[in-house]
Amino acid sequence: MPLNINIPASNFSLGPDSGFFYFVSNDLNALVKVEADGTVIQTFPIRRSRLRSTVTELHFDGSHFWTLEDLPSDLGLVLKRWRLTPEQNAQGLPAGVFPVPAVTDFTWQDEITLINAPNITYSSKAFCIEHYHRALDSSFAQGSTVIQLNDVDNLSPGDTMFIGPSTAAGFVGFGEDAFVIDINRTTKFVTISKAAGLDNTYISTDPVSFTKAVFLFNDHTFSGLEDRRGTIIKYAWPDKNVILTGGGMRYFNATAADFDGSSLFWVRADQILEVNLANNTFDVTSSNESNLREGDLTTIIEVSDMISDLANNQHIKLQQKESVEDIPTGNISTFDWDPLFNFQVQPTSPVINSINTSTDTRLVVPFPSAATILIAAEVRDQFNFPVFNETIQFSAALNAVSDAGTPGTFNPSTGVTNSSGIVSTVYTPSATLEAIIIDITAKVV
Repeated sequence: MPLNINIPASNFSLGPDSGFFYFVSNDLNALVKVEADGTVIQTFPIRRSRLRSTVTELHFDGSHFWTLEDLPSDLGLVLKRWRLTPEQNAQGLPAGVFPVPAVTDFTWQDEITLINAPNITYSSKAFCIEHYHRALDSSFAQGSTVIQLNDVDNLSPGDTMFIGPSTAAGFVGFGEDAFVIDINRTTKFVTISKAAGLDNTYISTDPVSFTKAVFLFNDHTFSGLEDRRGTIIKYAWPDKNVILTGGGMRYFNATAADFDGSSLFWVRADQILEVNLANNTFDVTSSNESNLREGDLTTIIEVSDMISDLANNQHIKLQQKESVEDIPTGNISTFDWDPLFNFQVQPTSPVINSINTSTDTRLVVPFPSAATILIAAEVRDQFNFPVFNETIQFSAALNAVSDAGTPGTFNPSTGVTNSSGIVSTVYTPSATLEAIIIDITAKVV
C-alpha cells in the first residue's frame, strides 16, 4: 500500500501555508510542518506553555491552531489555542521591523481547562472549532476603525476577528485582533473597537477569520459517573461559557472531528456523522460511507484526526490502518503502519443504499378509470439517514407475466428529495381495459 504523510503522531491539520500539513510532536516539543509525503519542511518550538500529554487532536481556524490534551493524573482535559509567531526581542517586539522576521515559534495564547468534578468526568478524543473565513472588500490604512468585508454572515457584535496577514507593502505578514462593535449588514461595513485604529495597513482580499465556539465530544454525561453515554458541549469563544449541551450515544466514542462550512463532522466507529448548525433541531444528517473495518469486517479501524474539506468534497482521515478490497476476488486486505500514521481521503457524498416506493391508495379491481395514485419514493443512505436534494426518476413498465397493455404516466416524471429524503409524483393509469400488472420504479438520475 503506498504511503503518504507517514508521520509519528496521531494528530494533524492544515495550516496557514496551502499545500502543507502540520502536526504536534511531543518528542520534539514542537509543531512540525510537512509536505503530503511526510517530508519535514520546518519545526516551530513550543513557547509559553508545555505539553501535559500526547496531543489528541490538532485544528487550525484560519489564524490559530488548537490542541486537545489529557491532564495528568486523570484530572481532566485542556484545550489550548496557539499562534505561529516570530522570535521576540527583549522589548517584546518583533526582532525586526520590515520585513517581518520569519515565523519561528509555536506560542501559547489561551486555553479552556476542564477539571473533573463531582457532576462530570471528562474523557475525549475529539473536538472542533466553529470558525469562519472572510476577506476585506477594499483597502484600509493603518488607523482605520471601520472596514468592509466581502461577507458578514455569522459575524456578530462582540466577536473578535483576526485580520491578516497583510499583503500591503511595508506590512507584509503582520496581522491583528479586532473587536467588533457594530455591523452594517447592507453595506458590510464593520466598526471595530481599537483606540488608535488598525495597527497595520491592508489591501483588498486580505483574509479575515473569526471563531464563534468550541465543540467538545465527551464520552460521559453530566451524571458524575463514567456512564459511556456521550455528550457534546459547546463553549462560546472567547468568553468560554457553556452555551449548549446535548447527550446521546451518537456522541459517545467520537475519535476525530472537524468543522467546515456550517457543519460539524465526527467519526464514531465506522461512521462519519454530520450536524449542520443551521438546523435548529441539531438533528444528525447523513454523511458518507466510511471504509473503517478490517478484513474480518468486524474490527473497527480508528481515525485519530480528521480534516473536513468541503470545497474539495472530501474528508482526510488520519489512521494507522487501511483496508483495501481486491475487486476481482472480493478479498479485503488490511495494511498496518504502526507506529506511523497515514491519511485516507474519503469523498463527502452520501451513498444511496435504498429507495422505497409507497402509495396512498389501496388498489381494488376494477380500478376507476379517472382515478390517480400518489406515489412516494423515500431515499436512504448507508446509515439509514434520509438523502436530501437527490434527483429521482419514476418509470412504469409491464411486468413480464402481465397481459398486453399500456403503462400509465407520471406527473412529474422526475423530482428532488426533500429534507426527509422523500419525493412524490402522481401516477395516472392508461385506458387499458384488461387487468394488467405494472412495475413502478424510482431510480437516481
